[in-house]
Amino acid sequence: MRDSNALPDLRMLPTPALVPHEERDPRRVERLCLRLREEGVLKNPPVVAAIPRSEQYVILDGANRALALAQMGVAHIVAQLVSYADPGLTLDTWYHIVSGMEVERFEAALAQIAGLQLQGCTLEEARAALATNRAAAYIIRNHQVRMVFSPDGRVLSDIHLLNNIVGAYKGKADIYRASNDIWEIQQPYYPKITALVVFPRYSPSDILAVAANGDRVPSGVTRHIIPNRALHINIPLSVLEADWPLQRKEAWLHEWLMERMAANAIRYYSESTFSFDE
Repeated sequence: MRDSNALPDLRMLPTPALVPHEERDPRRVERLCLRLREEGVLKNPPVVAAIPRSEQYVILDGANRALALAQMGVAHIVAQLVSYADPGLTLDTWYHIVSGMEVERFEAALAQIAGLQLQGCTLEEARAALATNRAAAYIIRNHQVRMVFSPDGRVLSDIHLLNNIVGAYKGKADIYRASNDIWEIQQPYYPKITALVVFPRYSPSDILAVAANGDRVPSGVTRHIIPNRALHINIPLSVLEADWPLQRKEAWLHEWLMERMAANAIRYYSESTFSFDE
């Protein structure tokens, strides 16, 4: 068992070996390309887990960053390797607050989704249906709750339907992440809230299967809590872009880590934190 302040496992990996499990956000990828090129460093490494029986890695966090580097043609990337078996690594779910979209436009967009069946219910009924896979999701608007009927009761079979639901408002509304489904709690913080979309809880095996199959869950839904997270590594893009073999870059990374340790430049913080400049 690793110590609570053990160093993160940083790896130099081929950029094409990193596979996302969520849909990409093209606007964020474009912005990240510009920022990475301007700053010239990789500040925070993507977090990845090995896909069994494969030479690929699923990106648990930092997918847009990895996709931006791939789009820039960067050959290798420094990533933090973790495992779902690691103590403290947990997988949770974010919900979507849809804001700034006219209700009529939102409802009209939902009505265009083939196969979407909505059923009015109470919040307790929606929660129970989602927990038992009888619902693929549920949508709250003011005090109205509607569950999204799941055709076959299998979480991974509902991914296409969920992506279509997100597509009904993505790019047409502001999307914020929420960790609870209480309208009365969210509404004061988001006065222009249109709806609250609640997604199912995925399992680690779901995420690995999605990545291995080339599928994608909706963007901004999975929430991985990573112990011993590596931040502010500031790896120069010139190294990641260099025309060196992987072994030479791995040696460079090892030497860089030894220098960081010798300079006493690595700090471990165990406190829970709020960041106000993301």
